[in-house]
Amino acid sequence: MSRHSEGAADALVIGWGNLLLSDEGVGVHALRRLERDYRFEPAVRLEDGGTSGLDLLPLFAEHDRILMLDAVALEAPPGEIRVIRNAEIRRVLTQKLSVHHLGVADVLAVAELLEYAPEEIVLVGIVPECVDLGLELSPTLRDAMPRFMVTLVSILQGWGVSVRELEMTESPKAGELCTAFG
Repeated sequence: MSRHSEGAADALVIGWGNLLLSDEGVGVHALRRLERDYRFEPAVRLEDGGTSGLDLLPLFAEHDRILMLDAVALEAPPGEIRVIRNAEIRRVLTQKLSVHHLGVADVLAVAELLEYAPEEIVLVGIVPECVDLGLELSPTLRDAMPRFMVTLVSILQGWGVSVRELEMTESPKAGELCTAFG
C-alpha cells in the first residue's frame, strides 16, 4: 500500500560517501550533479547521506521508493556499474568499502525491523579505483560518471519521474556554486 497519493513518484535519492576519500565520495558527487543539472516532475527528494547512517532512518518511513548512490566493493574492474535491488543490497554491503557501509546496512536492517521498508530500494553502485585521501574522483570514475548518471536517471524514469537535464545555459556557473572559496 502506498503511503502517498496514487500516481505520485514519491522518490528519495541518497548520495552516500566520504568526499575526502576520492572515489569513495562518488555517491555525493552524483547527487550534487543531480541537484545542479536536472529537474524532476514530480519532485524528487535529494539527500546528501555523506557518511551518515541511522540519522536518515526516518526518511525510509516517508518514501515509497529509495535510490541510493554509492561506491561498492565488488569483484569487478574499477568503473563497473551495478544496479542492486532490495534485499540483495544488504548482502553486497557486507563487503565494507568504508565505515559508512556499516551505517547503511544498519539503516536497512532497522527500517525492516520497524516495518519502514519502502516498496522498492535500489542501489546504483560503482566500483572505485582509488579510496586514498583526495577530493577528486579518479580518472576512471570521472570517465564513468556519464554512464552512472544515465543508469540512475533511467531508474527514476522507470518509477514514473519525468527527468529533464538542464541545458548548459540553464545550469548555474561553477563560480556561483562555490563563492565561499572565492
